Formats: sequence, structure tokens, C-alpha cells
Amino acid sequence: MSRAEDERDDVEVSRLIAGAAKALAPLRNCWLVTAAESSGAHARPMERLKRDPDESEWTIRFLTDGRSRKASELRRDGKVAVVFQHDGDDAFVTVIGTARLREEASEVRRRWKRAYDVYFPSDRDRACAAFVEVEAERLELWIRGVTPEPFGLHPTILERDAGGWRLVRARHSSR
Repeated sequence: MSRAEDERDDVEVSRLIAGAAKALAPLRNCWLVTAAESSGAHARPMERLKRDPDESEWTIRFLTDGRSRKASELRRDGKVAVVFQHDGDDAFVTVIGTARLREEASEVRRRWKRAYDVYFPSDRDRACAAFVEVEAERLELWIRGVTPEPFGLHPTILERDAGGWRLVRARHSSR
């Protein structure tokens, strides 16, 4: 690949990442999909927590109960998908990555907010609280006006490694 092609790819990746970040910015709710123990998958609606100011925008965090089926599935297999939909922008983003269950008392105390007490009312319940941190490794994008036409026919796929994000596939219409 020539230097000019590399630079074009870098610009395209930057544009796609910016489009995905813009689509996700206002969204609090999404679906967390985990691998079921007996095959298949379990999907449940989740509320994404605000990220720390110094954190990557591609770290997604949730609060959960360490006694839940979700927590058991994450302990067994940390690979997850997080699915976002923004109807107003006709944007759909699937974040695929590795989830880490943060159950350490010090971490839970550090992140705890009084608003969480409604979900964990007793000391016994709070002792089971955990945070789920998902580090995005792959994005599958369908964002009108950002990803290639025809819209919705194929995802645009980006993958992240130590060197950053790279475009894996963006299908264009052959028509």
C-alpha cells in the first residue's frame, strides 16, 4: 500500500471513529450480550455509566450484581457485545470487546454513588455490587451519512490493537 493510501485510510478511520463516538455520546441505554453457558447468548438492557474524564471513550462501564447470571457469564467468558441504537441519527453501533468484572471492594467504594443504593439497598447487597468494564476491540457500524451506501446492507468494521484503530472492511455498492 502506498503512503497516500495509508494516509487516506487513516483519515477514513478517523472519520468513522468520530462518527461512532458522536452517535454514542448521548446514549445511556444499550444491550449487553454475553455467551450463555449452554451455547447461545443472553442479551439484557443496560444503562451505561459515565466514563471518567481521563478514560478512553471506548471503555464502557455498567453496574451489576455479582450474584447475577450476567456476572457468572463474564467470569467464565469475558467476550461481549454491546449494542447501541440511536434512532434520531439512524445509527447502529455494535461494540465487541473483553469485559472485566471489577468486584474489588476498593474499586466498588471508589466508584460508588448514592444513586446506586436503590439497586443495592442493604450492606449485604452492596457487598455484591460490581462494575463491568468493557474495552472495545471491534466496532461494527451502520451510521447513515457516515458509513458507505447502501445504508444498512453491510457493516463497516473497525478493529483496535496496540497501534490503534484500523479499517477491516467497508463494503461499497457494486451497483
